[in-house]
Amino acid sequence: MKFIIITLALSIINFAQGIYENSDSDIYSFLESLSIKGIVKFDNEIKPLLRIELAKKLIEVDKQTFRMTEIDKELLTFYIQDFKHEINLIQNDFRSDIIPEFLVADKDRRIRLFEYAGKDFSFLADPMLSLSLQSIAGENLFVRRNGFSFYGYALDNWAYSLNFFDNEESGNNLDITKDLTPDRGTSVTKIKENSFEYDQVNASAAYYWSNGSISLGKEYFNIGNGRNGNIILNDKSPSFPFIRLDYKPVDWLRFFYFHGFLVSNVPDSSTLRYSQVEDRNSISDIPKFMAFHTLSFYPSDNFSFTLGESIVYSETIQPIYLIPVMFFRVADHYLSRDNGSASGNAQLFADASYTNASIKSKFYGSLFVDELSFNSIFEGGNLSALGYTVGIESADLLLNNSSIGIEYTRVNPFVYMNSVDAQVFTNDSYNLGHWIGSNGDIISFFYKQYLTRSLKFTLNTWYFRKGKNELPDEQYTTPYPEFLYGEKRYEYGFDMRLKFRPWHPVIAEVYYSFMRITDELDGRTLDYKLADNHYFGITISYGF
Repeated sequence: MKFIIITLALSIINFAQGIYENSDSDIYSFLESLSIKGIVKFDNEIKPLLRIELAKKLIEVDKQTFRMTEIDKELLTFYIQDFKHEINLIQNDFRSDIIPEFLVADKDRRIRLFEYAGKDFSFLADPMLSLSLQSIAGENLFVRRNGFSFYGYALDNWAYSLNFFDNEESGNNLDITKDLTPDRGTSVTKIKENSFEYDQVNASAAYYWSNGSISLGKEYFNIGNGRNGNIILNDKSPSFPFIRLDYKPVDWLRFFYFHGFLVSNVPDSSTLRYSQVEDRNSISDIPKFMAFHTLSFYPSDNFSFTLGESIVYSETIQPIYLIPVMFFRVADHYLSRDNGSASGNAQLFADASYTNASIKSKFYGSLFVDELSFNSIFEGGNLSALGYTVGIESADLLLNNSSIGIEYTRVNPFVYMNSVDAQVFTNDSYNLGHWIGSNGDIISFFYKQYLTRSLKFTLNTWYFRKGKNELPDEQYTTPYPEFLYGEKRYEYGFDMRLKFRPWHPVIAEVYYSFMRITDELDGRTLDYKLADNHYFGITISYGF
C-alpha cells in the first residue's frame, strides 16, 4: 500500500501541480453576491476550488452583464484580468508569438513579476510582501511577511502551484497561539524576546478534466456556508497534506473526497531515539489521519443540500479509508470489532442553502453531529454532541453593491473532542471545526459596501459566549452537563475595515476594532485582552 501511495504521489509531482484559488480570496464572495442576485448559479459550500472552475464561472457571468450594476461590471473585468490565462486555456485562445515577460503591467492586465503564458506550458511568478503596523491594546505591533509564489500549466490538463511566505510578529502584546480568534493558527518556528516567527506554505498537484479533478496538495479547506467560521471544516488550523478527488458528473450532483495527513502533537514513546549529543534526543508524534467525503445535491438553481461524514484516526494508514465511497462509520466498526483501541473518531454533517433572487437573499445552515450512535438514540441516549449554524445574507438591500447578513452558531459541549488524544478533531493542536470551539455560541452581523470597484468598506459586530474548557470524562457524567456550563467567557466586539485594491495583487487596508472581554477562567484569555480594548492598524501587501 505504501508503494502504491508513493508511486501515485511521484507520478503527479513529476507531471504537474494543481492550482487552487485561496479559500479566503475575494472572488468567492463576488460570485456568491451575484448568485444571491440571481445572475449566476454558484455553489459555495466547498472551498478552495480550482482556478479553471472559477474561470468557467467568470465566462458565464460575462454573458449576463446587462443584469449587473456598473461596479459589478468593473469587478468582473477586474477578475477576468486575473484569470485571463485560465480563460484562454478554456477558449483555446493564444497568440503564436508569446514570449517571456518581466514586470508585466499593461493597462488591461494585472501586475506580475514574471509571466510566460503559452498554450502548452505556462509559468507565472510573483513575490509575496506585506508590512503591517498596528496598535494592539495600546502597544505597537509590527508584522512582516515575505515569500514568493508561482503557478502554471503543462501538457493537457496538468498544472502546478506553490506559495510560501515567512512571518514575523514583534511587539509587547503578542498573541502566539491566536486561540478564540478567527485568525489562522501558527506553527511557530522561533520565539524571541518580544517577537516570534512562523512560516506558511501551500502547494498542490492536480489533473483536471471537464467535470472533475484529482490532486495531491497542501491547502486550507473551508467546508460549509458559514460567514464567520464553519462548523464542518474551517481554515483556522494550519494547512495539511491531502489526496483529493472532485467529481461532478451531472449538474445536480457533486462528489468530494479527501484523505488528509494531520499533526497529532502526541509523542509516540516507541520512537524515542537517543543521541550522543546532549539535548538532541528525538521522538516522533503518533501518526494521525483524516478521511472526509460529501455528496452535494442541486435539485434546482436556488437550492443546494450537502451530506457528508468524516473520521479522524491514528497509528497507521487504513486502506479502507482510501476508498472514496466507503461508509466510514461502518468501516470503523469493521476495524474495531475485536479491538476497541482501533476505533476512530467519526462525525456526520449536513449543509443546506436556499436563494430567493426576488428578494436577493440567501438562507443557509449547517449541522455537525459528533460521535453519533444510532443504538444509543434508540435506547434513549444523549444526542447533544452537535453544533449548528444558521444565517441569512441579502444583497443590495440598503444600497447597490452592498451585502448585509446575520449569523448564529452554537457548538454544544464535547463537540470536536475525543477520549483518545491522537484522535481529537484537531491539526497541530488547532480545532479543525469552528474557531469558537465547543461549549460556546456566537451571533454576528456584517455589512459590506463597495464604494468604488477598488474600495470596499466592511463592518462586523459580534457577541461570543463560552463555557469552561471541558474534560473528556465529564461527557460520561450524570446528569449531563448543560450548555455553557462552568467558568464563563463573554466577548463583544466590532470591526471596521477599508480595503483598497487598485491592481492585482496590490492591497492596502486600514482597520479599527473594539473588544470587551471578561473571563472567569484564569489563563484562558491573555491578560492584555481583558476589559475594554481598542485595536487599529494599516497593512500594505503585494501578492496576498
